[in-house]
Order: sequence, then structure tokens, then C-alpha cells
Amino acid sequence: MSDTTNQMSLLDAIGFSEPEAAEKPKKTRKQKPNEAAAADGGADLPAGIATPANKDTGTPVSSDSDDQSADQNTAEKQGAEKQRAEKQGIEPPVHASSGATVTGAPEDRGAGAPEALPLDKYLCFALYSANHAMHGVYKGLLKEIGLTYPQFLAMTVLWEKNNVPVGAITSKLQLDTNTLTPLLKRLEAMGLLTRTRSAKDERQVILKLTRKGRSLQKKTEHFSQCVFSSTGLGLEEVLELQTKIMRLRDNLRAVEST
Repeated sequence: MSDTTNQMSLLDAIGFSEPEAAEKPKKTRKQKPNEAAAADGGADLPAGIATPANKDTGTPVSSDSDDQSADQNTAEKQGAEKQRAEKQGIEPPVHASSGATVTGAPEDRGAGAPEALPLDKYLCFALYSANHAMHGVYKGLLKEIGLTYPQFLAMTVLWEKNNVPVGAITSKLQLDTNTLTPLLKRLEAMGLLTRTRSAKDERQVILKLTRKGRSLQKKTEHFSQCVFSSTGLGLEEVLELQTKIMRLRDNLRAVEST
């Protein structure tokens, strides 16, 4: 006993401790076939054994009977849509699950709806495009005298009747004063007319052609013949067309004012 005690004291003195008893190995529990298959993701489960549901999420395990029920419901729904489409006289919708290639949705136009009117059938576009073409003819002519088309119209009114108030031109051209005033100031700066206050009524501004403005008229005498030849119409056709267009204009303005 004393020898054993002395040996233990010696071991403690040099920093060694008594070796601990070796732990006994734990017995490994054998997994059941179902548990082993569940751990591997259920890939090799025998036939007739379903993978258990996830205990953490509570998600139920899908079965073949659920898939068959969903397919049957989808088929019934598509069949009802097809019958409804046939009754309305339209193409049935194409589902991606049917295996057909969906190239685009059919036009959303009800049965019996009128077709869209082509642009060339619009009266407004016919007038607009004809007016644009007419401006193209005048553009080359007006370049010779250095006027724009609205300026040419104002000068035409003054060539017809000189020494008139601004109101006479606004009503003749069917333009408001705010639009016409800058145009008249430009013609005055070009030396073609003068603007003076009326001695009888200072609220009126009188327009009067200058000598330069009157002489400019001679340079426009060939305009009417050039425009007439450009129309490709006879004289009676041009006069009839002009009468109808002016009547159309007056009718539209009457509707606009109501």
C-alpha cells in the first residue's frame, strides 16, 4: 500500500496524472428499412411504401390519386371553355399544357364587330393630305417673293382691299388677333405695309400697303395658273370642288360653335 501511494505521489510531482478508464463503445441501433429509405430521400423505397410527411413543415405527401384528380379537373375546365367559345363563335383559348404552341392571343373583338376603317377612307385625312400637297406647290412659288403662306394670304386680302382695320383681315382669314398680330408686324418690318391707329377710334389699327407691297402683287400674277395646272382638273371641276369644300367648312364651323 505504501509503495502504491509513493508511486502516485511521484507521478503527481512530475505532472502526470493517472490514466482514465477507457470508455466502452456505444452500441449502434440498427435502422429499419423504412427509416433508411426516408434518410436517403425515399429514392429506393419498396413498392407500396410512401415517404413519410415532413414533421417540421407538416406538408402532406402527394399521391397519384391527387394528380389524377387535378388532371381530370383541368380537362373538364378546358372542355367547358371550348363549348363556351363554340357558342360565341370565337376561337377557343389555347392552353400551354395542351402541347400546342401559343403564338399570340386572338383579337379581342366581339362577334359582329365592324372592321377598322382604313386611313385612306377618312375624309379628314383626305383634306389634310390635300392641303399639305397644296402647300408644297405654293412653297416653290412663294420662295420667289420671300413670303410664307400665311403672309401671302394676308397680303392677298390687302391687294383685294387696301386701307382696312385689322379686324377685317382676322374675319376674312378666320384667325384670331393673337395669331395675326405677329404676322402683320413681320410684314411691316419687311416694308410691305404700315400699321397706324385710326383717328376716329384709337382702338382700331389700320393696315395700308406701301409702294413696295403694291408692286409685289405683280410678281404673283402667275401663281393661279401654276396652281390650276397642278390640280390636273378642269375649270368646272375646280370651281365645284371649291364650292363643296367651303360648304363643308361652314357646316363644320357651325357644329363647332354650338
